[in-house]
Amino acid sequence: MKLLFTFIIACSGLVNSYSQTSIWKKEQLMSTKELADKIQANTKDKPLVFNVGPMENIKSAVAVGVATNVTFKSRMNETLAMENKTKAIVVYCGCCSYSSCPNIKPAYDALIAQGFKNTKVLELPEGIKPDWVAKEYPME
Repeated sequence: MKLLFTFIIACSGLVNSYSQTSIWKKEQLMSTKELADKIQANTKDKPLVFNVGPMENIKSAVAVGVATNVTFKSRMNETLAMENKTKAIVVYCGCCSYSSCPNIKPAYDALIAQGFKNTKVLELPEGIKPDWVAKEYPME
């Protein structure tokens, strides 16, 4: 019985560590350098950027609030009302690593469900401050 209990505890540890690995594929991510270059180029085809968390706003980002907030979807839908489904969209939160953030996946999934297939997650391995602000990328 003691051996079975030890086995169950060990397996639960494996499940927890597995669930904390990145859920994002490389093609679903946009690097901070790429987004910063697109924002600074100020071209017509720059992506629509959604801030889906409580962190600072990247230049030109639309702050729609925390993805678990009840007003989140209505704010996002207002912004998307006139957008073409092929529009490039980038979501970020920056409160923590993009791989473990509770706000990014619901936002990403909502955009994909609405037919916005050109949606990316901003690659912030540590968070907005070390991965964007510290590099002096454009902020509002």
